[in-house]
Amino acid sequence: MDEERYSVSDETGLWKMDMHVHSTYFGDARNEPGAIVRCFAESGIIPVVCDQNATAGSAVVSHRIRKLASDIPIILAEEIMTSEGEIIGLFLNEEIHPYLPADETVEMIHDQGGLALVPHPFCSWRTTSALRRDTLNTLTGEVDIIEGFNGRTLRGSENREAREFAVQLKKPFSVGSDAHFPEDLGRFWLELEPFLTPEALLKNLSSPAVRYPELW
Repeated sequence: MDEERYSVSDETGLWKMDMHVHSTYFGDARNEPGAIVRCFAESGIIPVVCDQNATAGSAVVSHRIRKLASDIPIILAEEIMTSEGEIIGLFLNEEIHPYLPADETVEMIHDQGGLALVPHPFCSWRTTSALRRDTLNTLTGEVDIIEGFNGRTLRGSENREAREFAVQLKKPFSVGSDAHFPEDLGRFWLELEPFLTPEALLKNLSSPAVRYPELW
């Protein structure tokens, strides 16, 4: 694909983003990096690959996408298993070790200049991976983003609860397919203004211009 002619902005000037995708660098995911990049090329949906306890998948995919669209920032991301559940780090410089306390993990994300995103906070079937309620309540002032829609959360009420929680905390919320398989890619996304930095992403997620899935 011709890099100079390729643009991810639509007629509104917004980007489409799926902020929770898994690759084969994550044990039970079946999405080869090449398939994720092809989905981007065909749909224009920018994937944020955040494999569990690993940044290699996001590095591979981000650099390949950057070759197709040089205006997209490289987002090194990781879904980190803490001692109290999962937290996603965005815009990392290096991997963060798993199984540390959640508050320490968030601090390490911020020390790298990254953003801390809480995935699927109220998903009832994720009994071990969802961040514990008591931990979430103590971290409300520290986390940056709440995942307001997760494609693998079975109950719509639990996604709604996540969005209501984010509104209560005055935190922006994200959309993620949580894609583990090729058929999951490109199913869910949000639309927001282009950005280059973590600060701009956070600001644009809170902008009135952001658009969310109609299924909400």
